Order: sequence, then structure tokens, then C-alpha cells
Amino acid sequence: MTTENKLNIASYFLKFLMGISLTIAFLLAFVYFHSMFSPEKYSNLIVNNERSLEYKFDIEKAPKTYEEWQVSNKLFYYVKLDTYSKFSVIWTLIIAFTIYFFILFLFNKFLKNTKDFELFFQNNIKIINNIIRLLFVLFAFIFVVKGYKNPMSIVFENSEAPHFITSRKVTFDFITYYPLAIIFFFVLKQVFKRGLELKLENDLTI
Repeated sequence: MTTENKLNIASYFLKFLMGISLTIAFLLAFVYFHSMFSPEKYSNLIVNNERSLEYKFDIEKAPKTYEEWQVSNKLFYYVKLDTYSKFSVIWTLIIAFTIYFFILFLFNKFLKNTKDFELFFQNNIKIINNIIRLLFVLFAFIFVVKGYKNPMSIVFENSEAPHFITSRKVTFDFITYYPLAIIFFFVLKQVFKRGLELKLENDLTI
């Protein structure tokens, strides 16, 4: 398989991931707005302790009171969350997938330049710089979201005020792979900058 074919396959794969990211972001936005008018359609949607959404087909009926919830499996039913908690859960995921989409978009542009054999093209250095900035933004955003212990609130039929549910699982595995990705692209940028310098020196020599 030629290098150009491999780059084409990589580009198609990146476009596939871009499509998935954008589709998930739109679906999450749809769920957020549609659930305002038809909450009964989302009774099987729960929020796990990592604040990601899960759809369960065989879920138990949502408890009506806080006391019933206490003796149940203590699931975080999306339709039971208060307005702020719903907004926080959904739009945190939408922002993360949107930033991820733009990172993939820039990386695909980078591949297109590489396919044209413009390996030390000035535009590639700008693309890498933008990828690094987006990775920093995504890393900082996830760090704040996972590190900030704002509790989710569940509203029950027999109470006017929401009950604050503080149980959650905090994971910091992202602290490993995001810095590694940033370091990789930073080193790649330095390689391209040095390559561009050598190319310009060679052009002046000729």
C-alpha cells in the first residue's frame, strides 16, 4: 500500500470520527431541548457517577419521593434532575465533543497538506499551533469540570426544593493522555519549524 493510500485511509477515518463527534453533539442538544417538552420519553436515561449519560432498557421505575429513592438503587434519573443539573450534564458533553471535532478537523487539514507532500509548509505549523491551543482548552475545561465538586440535584414530586445528591466518581486519567498529546504536537511543531528553516536555507543556496 502506497503512502498516499495510507494517508487517504487516515483522512477517511478522521472524517468518520468528526461525523461521530458532530452527531453526538447534535443528539445531546436535541435530548436537552426535546426533554423539556416530552420528559416521559427519557425515563430510561440516567447519569452515571462520572456524569456521562447512559440509556438502560430494563431500568426500574423512577421513585416519586426522596425516601423511595434512598431505598432504591439510587440511580440518577435524567428526567428527575433540576434545570441546572440537566444543563450542566448535557452542555458539558456538547462542549467537549465540539472541541474534539475541531481538533480532528485541523488534524485532517494537516493530513491533506502532507498528502500533497508540503511537509514543511508554513500552514502546517499554524495548524499544529491551533491543535495545541485546542488541546490546552479541552484539557483545562475537563480539569475544571472534573475537579469542581458541584452536586447534582434531583427534584421529587413531594418536595418543593431539590435534594442535593453529592455522590460522584472523580477520575483524573485525562491528566496522563492530554499532556502527552500536547507534548507530541509541540515536538512535531519544532520539527516542522526546523524543517522549514532548512528548506529556506536550501532555497537561498540554490
